[in-house]
Amino acid sequence: MEVIPVREADFFRVRQVMDRTCIIYGRVSSEGDRQSTDRQVYSLSMLVKTNRDILVHPPFTEHISGARRNSERTVLMECLNYAKDNKVDIIYFSSLDRMGRAIWEVMEAVKFCLDNHINCLFQKEQMSLYLEDGSENPFLAIFISVISTCAAIERDSIRFRLNDARSKKIAEARAAGRTLAEVGFGRPKGSVKTLEKKQMEYPKVLKSLRLGKSIRDTAKICGVSVSTVKRLKKDFSL
Repeated sequence: MEVIPVREADFFRVRQVMDRTCIIYGRVSSEGDRQSTDRQVYSLSMLVKTNRDILVHPPFTEHISGARRNSERTVLMECLNYAKDNKVDIIYFSSLDRMGRAIWEVMEAVKFCLDNHINCLFQKEQMSLYLEDGSENPFLAIFISVISTCAAIERDSIRFRLNDARSKKIAEARAAGRTLAEVGFGRPKGSVKTLEKKQMEYPKVLKSLRLGKSIRDTAKICGVSVSTVKRLKKDFSL
């Protein structure tokens, strides 16, 4: 059993001796540095290793809410279009909600994959778009509808609790003449990284960008997510 990572330039040469090709997609909701896609990528990489002779493309990762429209989730769309253009066989997701939380957005992405004969495997649910015999999963639409609806209900409940807590803290702060941070709400002072701190933490990334390397190549070379490189490129105007 062998997993062979490969540069895009060598892809077609190597594919001739491989059975299948795949992509790993990872997503976390936080757009800051509080969450990382590293766990998802590692876990899915271990899962890929259980399959024989499968060629792995560079992973696609992003930091964005799954409730956003597909058109706003640029990395997901890049992943899907890359899979279509390069005839990738399967995309690995750690769970269904990594593809999205809004039911219609998930169904839109699933339809795109089915139309282009791209399988998707969801690790947590142990489910894929196609069965082992190559036929479409007959329970797919029902399962996605149920899971996505439950996720939407939970998201609304979380939003209600957060707004309720915020209203309470605002009332407490006003009554005491204090700021929200002083009453224990919001991001503590100093928790946002300064440019100086980022420069010390990501010197290799900044050096790579200054040398003119692409965002994806920089992410691969430095072992960080694509979204981190994009954020640093924007912060330092590179």
